[in-house]
Amino acid sequence: MKIVLILLLSFPFLLSLDPLVYDSDYHASYQSPEGIIFLSYTDAWDETKLQQLYKELIQNKHGDELSLLQEVRIRGASLGESSTKGSFHALTDSITLYQGDKYTEVSSYRDTLSHEYGHHFAYHYVLSHHLPFSEWSKIRKIDDSPIRWDAFWNYSDDAHQWYPQEIIAEDYVLLYGAAEETDIQEVKSSNEPFYLRTQHENERIPNVLDNKKMFRYLEEASGLKIDDSRYIKTPELLGIDDQELRFGIANRDQIAYKFNFTFYEEGVKKESKELLKISSDETGDLKVPLEDYLRGTAYSDVSLSIDVLDLNTSRGFETEKYHLKIDRNSMLSKK
Repeated sequence: MKIVLILLLSFPFLLSLDPLVYDSDYHASYQSPEGIIFLSYTDAWDETKLQQLYKELIQNKHGDELSLLQEVRIRGASLGESSTKGSFHALTDSITLYQGDKYTEVSSYRDTLSHEYGHHFAYHYVLSHHLPFSEWSKIRKIDDSPIRWDAFWNYSDDAHQWYPQEIIAEDYVLLYGAAEETDIQEVKSSNEPFYLRTQHENERIPNVLDNKKMFRYLEEASGLKIDDSRYIKTPELLGIDDQELRFGIANRDQIAYKFNFTFYEEGVKKESKELLKISSDETGDLKVPLEDYLRGTAYSDVSLSIDVLDLNTSRGFETEKYHLKIDRNSMLSKK
C-alpha cells in the first residue's frame, strides 16, 4: 500500500522531469562496488572522472540506502531551458547531472550531488516529507510558511525553494553532505568565503542548523548520526549595554561572524561598515562594540545582519536584520 501511494503521488511530478529512457549511446561508464552504474553522455567525462564522482558521492553520509541507488548519469547539455544542474527520479532511484560540458570538475557538482542524494535519502527514510501536517513539517517549523505542497501537479522552477521536497534535500546537504574546511586566513583577508559558503537555498524559513529536535528526528528515522559539529546556533541578541551589543552563540570555536552594519541619519542611509569576529569555545556570547562608529555622528538608526560561516565545514547562513534606534542618552535601544 505504501509503495502504491508513493507511485500515485510521484508519477505526475516525475513525468515533468527529464524522462529516464535507457540510452546505450554513452561515452563512458563505471560501476561502483555497491553496483551503482555511472554513465557519461559527454566526452568531457571519462571513466576516471566517473570514478572520482563516485568517491565524491560517498563522502555524503549514507547507510543501507546507498545500495538502493541505481544509476548516476551525467549529460553534457542543459535540461531544456532550465539552469538546473541535477534531478532525482524517485521511481528509479536515479540521479541525472546536467551541463557536463560546462562543469568538467567533480568539485563543481559537490553540492548538487549532495542535494540530489538528499532526495534519495528523504524518499527512503522520511516518506511523509511532501505531505502537509506531517510530523516532519511540524518539527521543521514550516507550518506557517508559504510552502508549496503541489509539486506533483503544479511544479515551477520559480517556486523551487518553497517545495518541501527541495527543503529536505537542502537540509540533507547541510546536515549530512560532504564538506570541506575554510582557511581562517582567507576569511581574515577577504569576504569571498562568505559568498562561497554552502547555505540553504531558502533562508526565509527557520535555520535547520540549530534545530536539535530535527537532528534527533532524522537520526531516528535513518539510523545515521548527525555530527555535533553541524550544529550552529543562530545568534540571539541578548542585551544592549551602552554602545555594546551582546549576542548568544554556540560554545564552539572556528565559526566566523561578519556583522553588516548600515547607519542611517533621519531615515537616510549614510554609511555601511563590517566587523569580523571569530568565535572561541571559551564563551557562549559575543560582544560587539559600536562606540567608534557612533562617536561624533548624528546617526539615528542602525540595521545589521550577521553572516555566519563554520570554518570546519564551509556551511553557514545570514540572519534576518536587526533594527536598532540610537538614543543619545542610552546610545542604543531596540527599535
